[in-house]
Amino acid sequence: MLKRYWPVPRRHHAPVMTVLKAVLLMFACVLSAVSGYAADAVSGVVHNQTTGKPAAGDDVVLLRLAQGMQEEARTTTDAQGAFTFNLPPAHVNDQRLVRVMHQGVNYDQVVVAATPLQAIVFDAVPRVAGLKGSMGIVRVESEGTTLKMAEMYSITNASAPPVTQAGPRNFQIAMPPNAVFDFVQAKGPGGIWVNVQPKKAQAGRYNIDFPIRPGETLFKFAYHLPYAGQTALRLKLACPIDRFAVLHPQSMSFKPLRNGTFTANDGPNGLVIEAAVAQPSAGEVPAFEISGGGALPPITAEARNSPPARRSAPAAATNPPVSRPAAPPNAAPDLSARTFWFTLLGIAVIAVAGGLVLWRFWRKRGGTAEASTGRQPLLEALKEELFHLEKDRVRGTISEREYADTKEALKVSLQRAMAKGVAHRPATKSEKV
Repeated sequence: MLKRYWPVPRRHHAPVMTVLKAVLLMFACVLSAVSGYAADAVSGVVHNQTTGKPAAGDDVVLLRLAQGMQEEARTTTDAQGAFTFNLPPAHVNDQRLVRVMHQGVNYDQVVVAATPLQAIVFDAVPRVAGLKGSMGIVRVESEGTTLKMAEMYSITNASAPPVTQAGPRNFQIAMPPNAVFDFVQAKGPGGIWVNVQPKKAQAGRYNIDFPIRPGETLFKFAYHLPYAGQTALRLKLACPIDRFAVLHPQSMSFKPLRNGTFTANDGPNGLVIEAAVAQPSAGEVPAFEISGGGALPPITAEARNSPPARRSAPAAATNPPVSRPAAPPNAAPDLSARTFWFTLLGIAVIAVAGGLVLWRFWRKRGGTAEASTGRQPLLEALKEELFHLEKDRVRGTISEREYADTKEALKVSLQRAMAKGVAHRPATKSEKV
């Protein structure tokens, strides 16, 4: 009897199509980002979260962050809270900021590609009941005959319904006698550090006109005063603080003027943390005496979402009071059009190369499910991380050092993944020979 040979169906068409679809999807993401970044219009909707309705009639300003902060256009929101700006072709790829002004308070949002903005504003009130600080830190060090102080506070606005406290006395600073300001900075929820100008209210007291929006607002100010090697300090708080501590180098001595008010703990890099026993602390901090000399280790990390007790933000550009347009921070990355296009080109090359490696690897393995799925989740994850990394850089929410370190790590991971894929493929005829 003659044997009948039935053709064996090819089972790898579906995995091939899956790989090709994944490559096409990567291309679509890249093309979408490219076309979005080069869009010729900026649009969005402003929502009033206090009333739960669209914010109609609010002024909206388009600011270009090329050389400083330049106003390009101005409009008002319609009855649905919507607005649109047409971009000039000559500067279509510049970084921009949209500022919504609602009841005297500015709400800024960075423009990212062509994604429609969803801006949120709140009604403004002169005073929010129950404001308190989640953390307060005072750094003390000396430099010859000068005592250097820096105070940092995180103030929480948990109003319901949410409202913004706006007024000339939103935050009050109490300074020791003979103290001189070095700087005063503030940072709203999700915002950037800006310099603000303190206004003297009375002897040793200054008002800060910076709105306290719903969420956490950070205040940081530094000053210096004459020092003869020993002094007593009596600090005052603008509102109750849940956790309060004084940081000083080990070479300086800290002595509470009343027993049982502070407890000492060893911190990193030669720091000593003197934590207040009373929690929360309110009114006046228990008096203490500082003596000796020494400097604290320099702070190089960027203060973004971490408490100010552990990190400090990089110096921001000089800004006028928040009632006028604020200048952009000098630390914001300057992502030029050329850099952007080269970045997207790099992502596209990675996507295509990854797709080809996947397809060739699958072919060498005979079309098995193991070969078609082994590399895809990794490449998808790397692609997402690359896009998020560039997005964070455009928004200015990541420092240049963090950007470079993260990109290098992704590059190493990609090289290892590719090397592993090649190492596991079957040898070709020429290699066997």
